Amino acid sequence: MILRRIATILFLPMMFAFGSGVYLYLGTMKSKVVKERAQLPTVTKPKFLLPGTMFVVQSGRLFKLKDGSFSEIGPAGDWSMPTLTPDHTQLIAVLRAAQYSDLYLLDLNGQIIRRLTHDDSRILDANHWAFYPRVSSDGASVFYSYDSPKSGYQVDFAIWSMPLKGSQTQARRHTTPDPYPYIQRTGGDVSPVAISATKFLFVRHSIDPSTDVHTEIWLQERPSVLGYPATDGKPLTDAAQSCSQPALSPDGTQLAMICTDGKQTGRLEVAPFNGSVLGPARVLLTGGLYAQPTWSPDGKALAYYAPTGAAGHFELWYLPLPAVATPSATASASASPGGAVASAVAPTPTPAAPTPVQVTQGVDLSATSPPAWY
Repeated sequence: MILRRIATILFLPMMFAFGSGVYLYLGTMKSKVVKERAQLPTVTKPKFLLPGTMFVVQSGRLFKLKDGSFSEIGPAGDWSMPTLTPDHTQLIAVLRAAQYSDLYLLDLNGQIIRRLTHDDSRILDANHWAFYPRVSSDGASVFYSYDSPKSGYQVDFAIWSMPLKGSQTQARRHTTPDPYPYIQRTGGDVSPVAISATKFLFVRHSIDPSTDVHTEIWLQERPSVLGYPATDGKPLTDAAQSCSQPALSPDGTQLAMICTDGKQTGRLEVAPFNGSVLGPARVLLTGGLYAQPTWSPDGKALAYYAPTGAAGHFELWYLPLPAVATPSATASASASPGGAVASAVAPTPTPAAPTPVQVTQGVDLSATSPPAWY
């Protein structure tokens, strides 16, 4: 069984910063797994040839997948969450230390160009965590989740941004995490999806009176002023759906996400997005532990992580998307790992959506780090 693995893998980078609400949530996820050593990606051969170039992470090491083979890139360290600049010439990744993490600008071979943040301090409480970097579409700004301001152990992430060609002293905060109830911090705002220099999507954590943690995808359209956050935007999804891990299509018209309804398994969904609201979602996969949906460069497919085998290793999967059809009451489905693949609803019967294709085997990729794909 793999529920403890999903708790550890998906939330480990946030456990030092999340408050009691998230600790209670993680405490409910208990299971055992079969111990099986994962292979290095470089000694394996992908089962499916992906188009383009992809960057993934395994246990703090960066790998490039191109032309059907993996190569390790970058210096040694605990790396995670690589993301591409809009011109696809550079990467930004997180380098984690024992008590802090920083954002680094890298070339496509993983070599360090510049350290973007400086979150280490000789004073323990003055250390900071930076995660989930994303570059705005104009390439000017880096959005990220940052644990400031904070008060002792009560820490929540907020969404910040800084100029890509500037310094951390120019960073500004854009959101104020939900603090209710104050003694049970929620985990805050994470996973920004930068649309422009001032407009972005993000995931907000909240906690209800029964201490259940929920996630919503929010849209923030107003810029912060003089370092003070703007009004906190509006939710695009309902708290009961517990949607997270948003991924915007290359043309900006569709949003992929994972929704769990507060359960331990979830759905991979895609919904139309007009820049302000989400349309009705299409459920592509259901009943599995899906993670980090990422769009193909042409916007016609998704990659994602899902566990396989007795050891529950997270492998890379490829899912070609069905054509969008007009609404109706008919649907078709075909079997998939851990769930079902459902076609778009249409007025007349349509062919079943393609079955997901497993790309890797036995490598156990880091499910906290979305693939970077171009």
